[in-house]
Amino acid sequence: MRIKQIAAVACLASALALCACENNSETVPKADYDLLLQEYAEVKAGAEAAREESVAQAQAIDNILRELSLITGQTISLRTDVEHGTARLTQVEQIESSITQIKSRIARLESLSRESESLRRLVSSLREVISAKEAEIETLKAEIQSRDSMISAQSDTISAHRGTIVMQNETITRQQDNLRAAFQEQAQMLFRAGEDFETLGDNAPDVSGRRDRNKVKEYAREMYMKATFYYSKALESGYPEASYRMDRVREKMDRL
Repeated sequence: MRIKQIAAVACLASALALCACENNSETVPKADYDLLLQEYAEVKAGAEAAREESVAQAQAIDNILRELSLITGQTISLRTDVEHGTARLTQVEQIESSITQIKSRIARLESLSRESESLRRLVSSLREVISAKEAEIETLKAEIQSRDSMISAQSDTISAHRGTIVMQNETITRQQDNLRAAFQEQAQMLFRAGEDFETLGDNAPDVSGRRDRNKVKEYAREMYMKATFYYSKALESGYPEASYRMDRVREKMDRL
């Protein structure tokens, strides 16, 4: 849709130039020329609005991913505190509040994704990640509540205390497994984000106007830079394929 709008701008611009020449020869009525000029202004405004919407979507995605990365860090800290027996339900409540805000942002982003298949896929992926996070938080919350009740109920006897230690050791083992899975999940999420931004850069519209080309190049470069950022984070999180993708995006940036 956005590429068609930009193409329409180019076509109308050419038509205006032709009409201007014909108008000078007094072969085209001024009313027709003015009407074409009005249509050109409307289509050009629509194309500009579409570009601004695309930039806004990219910024919204960036904000969501940054907030999700923050929640991931908070969840890892919470899990560590659970392992050490120092976790508090207030930590869970803070993370739950952040998740609620992100879900609201995703809902707003979803309303803008009707014309973009890649954006719909990203929204779907984000929802899956959020669902997994909510399940993980609920598990940790249940473990905190269980631990608090357990300590209160079993603190009177040595045998109960030994039972608690055994259960805590099992919990620690399970949480360590979950921690490794969380890092893998985060790496995949970051890699997918890099892919989506790379796709946005690849799909930057091809325009003829010099000023428009500069804007499109600027937009594509920004998308590629974000793709490189998330690929690098995925690589740091243990996703080796991200290294090749980073090199490929850098080559694309060099060709802009």
